[in-house]
Amino acid sequence: MNQDNHLVLTGARVVTPQSVFEGSIEIKDGRIVRVGEFSADQVPGARVEEFRSSYILPGLIDMHINDGLAILRRLSSAEEHAHRLAEVSRGLINRGVTGIFLATMAGPLKEIKTYLEGMALFASRWKEEPSGTEICGALVEGTFMNPDNCGAHNPAYIYPPQREILDSLIETGAVRMVNIAPEYGRDSLDLISYAVEHGLVAAAGHCKPTADQLARAVDRGLSYFIHLLNGPTGSSTKAFNGGGTLEGALRDDRLAVELIADLIHVAAPVLRDVIARKEPERVVAVSDSMFPSDAPEAEFEINGILGMIDRENNFISVVGRRDDQGKVQKIARPELETCDSSTLYGSAVNMDTVFANIVRLLAGDMEGYFIRRHEGVPLDEAIRQGALMCATNPAAITGLLDGSSGRKVGAVEAGFEADLVVAEIAAGGWGVKFSPREVYLAGKPMRGTSK
Repeated sequence: MNQDNHLVLTGARVVTPQSVFEGSIEIKDGRIVRVGEFSADQVPGARVEEFRSSYILPGLIDMHINDGLAILRRLSSAEEHAHRLAEVSRGLINRGVTGIFLATMAGPLKEIKTYLEGMALFASRWKEEPSGTEICGALVEGTFMNPDNCGAHNPAYIYPPQREILDSLIETGAVRMVNIAPEYGRDSLDLISYAVEHGLVAAAGHCKPTADQLARAVDRGLSYFIHLLNGPTGSSTKAFNGGGTLEGALRDDRLAVELIADLIHVAAPVLRDVIARKEPERVVAVSDSMFPSDAPEAEFEINGILGMIDRENNFISVVGRRDDQGKVQKIARPELETCDSSTLYGSAVNMDTVFANIVRLLAGDMEGYFIRRHEGVPLDEAIRQGALMCATNPAAITGLLDGSSGRKVGAVEAGFEADLVVAEIAAGGWGVKFSPREVYLAGKPMRGTSK
């Protein structure tokens, strides 16, 4: 057998969904065939790559990432979008990110459809010659949300749940997930069922249904909650209708929840509280990055919403909105200082930072807001749980873990395609540092590739 198609990775600590141990991984023809505590000498004819002082974990999968630059560049054709997505793909692979789901913003339907067509075009080319991070599909985020909870989306482009609109987007072949606000009643429930019947992940976010409404949506197939606590997420501690959206999402074990883990969108103690309540197996950590590469230097505008990057504090906020007459309305400082904060415009981090943040949170003792104290776990266990939230859980929710939606990835186990990241992970009082040494895509080393 050609050594390029048969290799053994050894000497590192291997991160599986169940445990972390020092061992080896055998890969043939891009697929993992053995994981365990065996010597590379037991695999004659294979190329051996030894990584000391490192961890081998599944490639990170970002279930919620944006590319605002595509809108800022005013790309208008599928070909232009495919070219831009190739730039994003090549940039993210070096960060240990092997898969992403790109979110659409509320905008003109024609422009969204062209973007999705570009995504499908890129995916077809990537399948022939993988040269960077896989774009696993699209999350239609802004189209069917509650306009009262629009956040950084333009409410002028938000619609009630409509099968005809969803059909027009599905036919591009790129849609994998769709956000549907449950509070539209029967229309929401019917579209959720329709989406699930067509193989999509039905999600909720930027919404404020009661807990009872949310439970009915889960009964119809809703399985995922987009950036819990942001969007904003509706909340009610009153005794009516089972509580609010937040309360329902926390309580329903059928529902996986997404958390933006930039430590800006959700404070660290609250992240720990939610992870403790939902347990790591029901949490997905995401970046919600607005500019995965080539961020603008000054104020920018996307679909009538103006934003600004605060580089000192590493976040992006909404600073104005363009009205129906085309006039920009700046967001003025309130007369009274209250707990209302500025609307955030996606995050300014990528998935490598998210993973490091999660490991840092789990490995240290911390006082929570709703739970008095969280005890830290050993570093290996924090890394294992981080890999669940940043790779395995996203794959399970989207059909990648069992291979039902295409490639079988998301875990370091026999039978999986070898989408892996080898990284040095160091922890100290200053935090956690995640430094990829090599990234494999179906067993092919990708770090540093310029193809």
